[in-house]
Amino acid sequence: MFWNSEAEFVQAFLSSLGSFSRLSHFDYEIWTEVRTGFGRPDIIIVEYSSNVLKERRGLDHESLSTPLSTKAAFALSYLSTCRWVRKEGLGKFLNATPSQLLSVEHELQNRGLVEMKDHLIKLKPKSEILAVKRIRVFEAKLTQWMNAIEQAERHLWFTNDSYILMPEVEGKKIASITHECDKRGIGLSFFNEVSGFNTLVKPAQSGLQNSPMIWQINEKLVGGARVREPIFN
Repeated sequence: MFWNSEAEFVQAFLSSLGSFSRLSHFDYEIWTEVRTGFGRPDIIIVEYSSNVLKERRGLDHESLSTPLSTKAAFALSYLSTCRWVRKEGLGKFLNATPSQLLSVEHELQNRGLVEMKDHLIKLKPKSEILAVKRIRVFEAKLTQWMNAIEQAERHLWFTNDSYILMPEVEGKKIASITHECDKRGIGLSFFNEVSGFNTLVKPAQSGLQNSPMIWQINEKLVGGARVREPIFN
């Protein structure tokens, strides 16, 4: 199988993903070229709980449709590791001025993400607010597999499920690519239009990675902002 460009290869792969539902226990959306602050993954598959999404979207849609700020995303990542936190402690973590901290508090409160009591703040249970269940990221390359691995490795800061995607290769090259992916904890998938999608190496870990990016993706999903430019500059 021959593709004239990586864009053509990616499009062929995306056109085949109707069968992806067999691989996932959740509903999913497919996004492309999302800015993450450390590159633009070719493909992101966001798996999510439809029940949590429905509950979240039942709130004030106008607040939810506004993109989540970067400081609020970092606040959510921090709060997800704690119970009650002093507001001034959150402000120190964010290196925020009093007015910036107040803006973050209002943003999180308007989205229904936190509880506040006097000088304390706490994240609501993640089972109620975090719709995202898994994020699979693919870097597609026709030939330059080492570049793809290096790009995929950068995505490990926000997801454990990072893969390179290539047309099938033969001979010693398979062993070289497999070894390098395994060494770096990166998944390896091959695709062609006849045999379809095949994962030869699974990532070292799977599941969500606690990061600000997860919350950016979650709030983008909740707000229905799939076509917005994202997320981190």
